[in-house]
Amino acid sequence: MRTRRRVVIDATPLLYGLAGGIARATAKLVGGITELDGKFEFMFFGRRLLGPALGRFGLSGRAVHVRLPRRAEAAMRWFGLVESLCRGDLYHATDFYLPLRDVRRAVATIYDVIFLSEPEAMVDHRRLARWVPRFARRCSRVITISEYSKREIATVLDVPSERIDVVYLGVDTDVFVPEPDADALHQRLARLLPVSRPYFLAVSCSTGRKNTGMLLEAYATLLRNAPANDLVLVWDPPAAWRERFSTGAFRGRVHFLARQDDAALRDLYCGATALVYPSQREGFGLPIVEAMSCGAPVISSSATALPEAGGDAAIYVDPADVSALVRAFEAFEDHRADVNMLRLAGLRQAAKFSWRRAMRETLDVYAKALDA
Repeated sequence: MRTRRRVVIDATPLLYGLAGGIARATAKLVGGITELDGKFEFMFFGRRLLGPALGRFGLSGRAVHVRLPRRAEAAMRWFGLVESLCRGDLYHATDFYLPLRDVRRAVATIYDVIFLSEPEAMVDHRRLARWVPRFARRCSRVITISEYSKREIATVLDVPSERIDVVYLGVDTDVFVPEPDADALHQRLARLLPVSRPYFLAVSCSTGRKNTGMLLEAYATLLRNAPANDLVLVWDPPAAWRERFSTGAFRGRVHFLARQDDAALRDLYCGATALVYPSQREGFGLPIVEAMSCGAPVISSSATALPEAGGDAAIYVDPADVSALVRAFEAFEDHRADVNMLRLAGLRQAAKFSWRRAMRETLDVYAKALDA
C-alpha cells in the first residue's frame, strides 16, 4: 500500500538531447529531486517514437516510455493514456504541457510565452500555441523561471498571478567554474579554435529572436578598426550565413563551432574576453549566469528577463541598437571596461542561482498543488 504521494515527472525533454535549456533544466530536476525529500514517491514518463529509451538515463524511480509520435497526443489525452500508465497524485509537465485527460492534477513549467507573443515559423511554436493556453488555465499551478515570464503568463495566458510560482534556474557548479590553470586552458582551447587571438563569444544563436544578425552587423562595424578580438559563435548557421560571414573581411575573424558539450562550453566561457548575449526576448537567459560562474564578463541585451539573470554584473545594450553593441565591444578593445570588477560581480551574481534551491522550491510547489 502506497503511503507517500506520487508525483509523475515528464522526462521527455531528455529524449531530445541535453543541448537545449529545457532539457538541461529537466535533467537537473530529475537527477536530484528524489534525493531531497522523503514525502513524495517519484515516477517518470517519456514520449518519443524514436531515439534512446528513457530507462537508459538512470532515473531514481520507475520510468515509462511511450513510443508514440507527437501527432498522437490528442488520442493520448482522449484515452487518458498517461494517467493509466502512470498512476499519480500529481503530474509535472516540465515542458509546458502534458497530454492529460484531467489537467487539474498537474503542475506546468512554462518558461515563456514567446510562442504566442512573438511566434517563429517553427513546428514547436505552433504545437505550443495549440496546447498550452488551455493547459495553463486549468492546471493546479504554473512554475516559471523569471518575474518577467510570470507577468507575461498572467497577461497573455490569463492565469491568476497567485497560481504562478517563480523558480529560477540554477548553475551547475560541478562544471561551470573558473579555470585556475591558464596554460591548461590555453591548450584545450587550441584544440577547439583555429586561432589563438582573444575572442568575444556567443553561444545562443539563431536567425530569429536570438538577434545573431544584429551581433554580426555590430562585429562587422568593429572590424573596420582591426580589432584584437575575433568572434566565436557556437552555432551551425544556414549555408548562406556561413558563406557570407566566412569570406572577405570576415575570413579568419568569425568562427562557427558546432554544438559543444558542457566541458568544452566551460572552456569557451573561461577563455572569452566576454560573452555576448543580445537576444530580443528570453524567459531567463541561462548562458549569462553560466558564463558569469566561469568568470567571464557579459554583454547582454537589456530586454525582457535578461536583467534578472545578469543583475548588476553585466553590461547592457538595447537589442535594437547596433551602435550600442559596437561601443560595448570597443570598451573591451581599448581596455575601458573594468574586467576584474565585472568578473567579481559576475561570480557573486551567478552564486545566487542554485539547482538545489530550484529543486527545493519545486518540491514546495508540489506541496501547494497537492494541498490545494
